[in-house]
Amino acid sequence: MIKAGALSPAQNYSQFHAGNKYHEQRRDVAKFWNECGFRIAFFGIENENKYLKEMPIRIMSYDGGAYRVQIKRQRPEKGVQGEKKRYYPVISVVLNFDVKHKWSEKSKSLKQMLDIPKVLEPYVSDYKINVFDIAFLPREVIDRFKSDFYIVADYYWKLRNEKEYTPSDREIKNVQEVMQMLSAMSGDKMIEKMYNEVAEIKGGVNRMDSFLTQAIVRGKKEAKEEGRQEGKEEGIKALVESFSEVGVAPEVIEEKLVAKFPLSHAEAREKIEKYAGVAV
Repeated sequence: MIKAGALSPAQNYSQFHAGNKYHEQRRDVAKFWNECGFRIAFFGIENENKYLKEMPIRIMSYDGGAYRVQIKRQRPEKGVQGEKKRYYPVISVVLNFDVKHKWSEKSKSLKQMLDIPKVLEPYVSDYKINVFDIAFLPREVIDRFKSDFYIVADYYWKLRNEKEYTPSDREIKNVQEVMQMLSAMSGDKMIEKMYNEVAEIKGGVNRMDSFLTQAIVRGKKEAKEEGRQEGKEEGIKALVESFSEVGVAPEVIEEKLVAKFPLSHAEAREKIEKYAGVAV
């Protein structure tokens, strides 16, 4: 329904007064929806990777700030019934990127998180929030996405439903933004790191399968090499300590290290001094 060209940046922060001080609150994303010169709605998006019980209150505060701005800034406009102020709706959406748990049903509205005496319940106004559990969306819904968000949703759906992630071959239009979002929401810094390295390749990479194939191969290679180095160091330490305990001469240990591990004589002497406390 909403074309990208119909969206324009909106102020993503507002202020509230508490404890004799003004405090600032910021949304992750804020956009105006405009059509034919009319402002139809304000959209706010919050990206979360875990459930927050207080989210209804937080969203209510964000939305209240956006409505306050309308009250303060709106100017009367000519209408059918004369001059009047025109207000537009504020709509907030919470995108939950948790791959293990859906957003708790107990915290999708204000009333659900309050302890309300029965006698007061009819007088307490409710406030509901719109939550989408990205990793739990039906596959047919994800496959209908046309924008780069398909890459993001596909990534989280597969993390939850498949043992090993198989990247999509769809072209990514905004590569850096997608990678930065995946890195931020998943906590996997390798994604952004590998993007920065792969992006230097002539022609760049603009498909998830090409990008992640290189990233995964590189990551596995680094992990394997790191493990090999750790195992090698443990072996050197064990050899030096065991030979030293039974009184083997440092010179003999040096020859054993050079023969068993790819070490120079100088490196072998450093290891002996490190693990046996003996200078050769």
